[in-house]
Amino acid sequence: MEESDGEVRVSVEDTGPGIPDGMKDAVFMRFGQSRSRKSGQGLGLYITRMLVSRYGGRIRVGDRVPGRPECGAAFRFTLKKA
Repeated sequence: MEESDGEVRVSVEDTGPGIPDGMKDAVFMRFGQSRSRKSGQGLGLYITRMLVSRYGGRIRVGDRVPGRPECGAAFRFTLKKA
């Protein structure tokens, strides 16, 4: 977690299978996950984006290792400092 310019920045990273570039936008959509996956219902990141937006923040997903989606995902969001 970092603080700057009236914002708090948070990063959550994992070493899982990652998210292919073509799916990065879809993970924040309602029921946006691939139907072939057995885990999740596709609401968690949708709700997270909705809450972050309501509090004046932004959320995005990237690669934990830039340019290497197979090395895990990195979710980063900002919120206005209270």
